Amino acid sequence: MRPAFLYAPVILAAGLLATHSAWAADALGQPTAKICFTLRDAALAGGYSWGRGRLYFGNHSYPVKITGGGAVGIGYSKLKGEGTVYNLARLSDINGTYWSVRAEATIARGRNVAVLDNNHGVDIKTTMRTSGAHLAAAVMRLTLRVDPGRERVDTPPATCSFPIH
Repeated sequence: MRPAFLYAPVILAAGLLATHSAWAADALGQPTAKICFTLRDAALAGGYSWGRGRLYFGNHSYPVKITGGGAVGIGYSKLKGEGTVYNLARLSDINGTYWSVRAEATIARGRNVAVLDNNHGVDIKTTMRTSGAHLAAAVMRLTLRVDPGRERVDTPPATCSFPIH
């Protein structure tokens, strides 16, 4: 039997992580949608990002086009990600320019987390898996455009699968 004081750091760390996660979700508002996406990011001083995704909102899903970029980077990476969308009241509010501060150092494989927000009050908390060779630290600007004409009846997946259809 192990003394209880050996378990205290584990219990404390688990409590702090749970508290931090709950606080972050509360600070962003109410989750209202989910997005799955792929991005490609190329940089030589300034960077450019492009990709596509699928937004799951209500009982429908919509294709999303993503373009944008940032400054101060070098290299190329592919990103596969998913995000929780907060405060999306109308489908048209997802359209717009999103801003985030981003730092990435990928050699072969890595992970990345970002919180994006636009001028309609929509926030997207993302987690991404990266591959390639890329080093960047920048204010990032991404533009999302949804195509409502190509919607389909759909439910959000528990986890995103790739490629995105």
